[in-house]
Amino acid sequence: MQSDDRPILIVGYTAGWKSVAARHHGHGTTVFLDTPGAAREKNLAEVLAGAEAACELVEIEYEDPDAASRFHREYRGRPPAAVIPGIEYAVPFAARLAELYGLPGAGPHAADRLRDKWLLRQAVAGSGVRGPLSRPVEHPDDVRRLMALTGTAVVLKPANRQGSIGTRIVRAPEQVDEAWRECVLAEHDAMAAQSAVPARMLAETFLEGPEYSVELLVRDGGAFFRNVTAKSLFPGDRPVELGHVVPGAPDPAVEELLYSATETLLRTVGFGTGFVHCEWILVDGVPHLVECAGRMPGGGIIDLIESAWDFDIVREYLRLMRGQEPTSELPARPSAGACTWFVTAEPGRVERVDGVAEAADRLGVLAVHLLVGPGPVVRAPRSGRDRVGYVMAGGSTGETARQRAQAAARSIRVVVAPPQPPSSPPASAPAPASASTSSSPPTPASASTSSSPPTPASSPTPAPTSPAPPPPSL
Repeated sequence: MQSDDRPILIVGYTAGWKSVAARHHGHGTTVFLDTPGAAREKNLAEVLAGAEAACELVEIEYEDPDAASRFHREYRGRPPAAVIPGIEYAVPFAARLAELYGLPGAGPHAADRLRDKWLLRQAVAGSGVRGPLSRPVEHPDDVRRLMALTGTAVVLKPANRQGSIGTRIVRAPEQVDEAWRECVLAEHDAMAAQSAVPARMLAETFLEGPEYSVELLVRDGGAFFRNVTAKSLFPGDRPVELGHVVPGAPDPAVEELLYSATETLLRTVGFGTGFVHCEWILVDGVPHLVECAGRMPGGGIIDLIESAWDFDIVREYLRLMRGQEPTSELPARPSAGACTWFVTAEPGRVERVDGVAEAADRLGVLAVHLLVGPGPVVRAPRSGRDRVGYVMAGGSTGETARQRAQAAARSIRVVVAPPQPPSSPPASAPAPASASTSSSPPTPASASTSSSPPTPASSPTPAPTSPAPPPPSL
């Protein structure tokens, strides 16, 4: 049988997807679609020119409503083998383009709802999928009204952003104004940089309980691979993920509850074909929906699945999106455990990072990856982009892997100089405008919001069995 030489389209560039192109489509061409702004910021023309596999770049504002139809008209004579959403914001465009080419995809209706948390809440209302009480909010008073109605803490979050950016737990009404300034105003620029679509905020009742995600490979609405990942969060009011463990369900009953809830959600929104990553909080034994994405997850979860289940899930996903059958029967259960645990750091300017070699040499450690080196200012995590590195470890069970990854992550010491207090302006200088009245909200000084991302301290420091780089983050 001849190989399929048609190009694969990946919408939204990440370094992880460039590695996937070399690993899985080296015989053909991979075309990355990204916005002109992202192409400039990531220097994609030069990056892709040096790629191991044949890669091309097409610049397009893929969030424009008619972007898919315009692209399809222009490139009608060069049909692709598959259309893959590389990042969260590309999910609707990828679904529309796949439909226009007659290729497998999530379907535009489902993609729009998975892309927007408020649309998803509305779509699953009455379906049996449980979740928090959720309200769109445009002003701090809207948040206070929900808190007065429910008498509970709330989560302030954007309906249409990823990676926990702009998200905070608000535990008392007197915290609302500060939370609004912090999440909506101070992080305005960071949210605008992620997507051209204006951010819309939600307030939702705070749910307390163990957190999980469900990862599915889905063909024509039916799941043929299912995984549960257990999640841990950094302490504090910013719900940023600190650790992931596979397999994650504490027992088969919880596992089936999570699978059933996810599959009910997919039937409700009419999901077609693709990868699903759905997040849940277990409240009194019942799964409650946090959010759901129609793309591959980040946070190292793909590497964990491949290690614990002992098969190449990226290969099977690409075959799925090409309309091909699996290469072989997929495993029914994981054969081992795997964990990613993120490195912690005190706020301040990084002076050095110690203990990396020690961490890499620990029993069961598969990879150590640092995201900062000397120079950048780090802060307590407000989103996934503030994390400074991670350790991945394996073991006979998920719990063994977690213990090994935690111990290795704790052995890495990010030495920082404490942040300096802001200096007082000269007496003659005008007072700066407050965040709430400034027409151009300030961006917090940190590595994650800098226009030039920090250079890693070193290349990833893998153990001999280090997996390939993961696909892009949430």
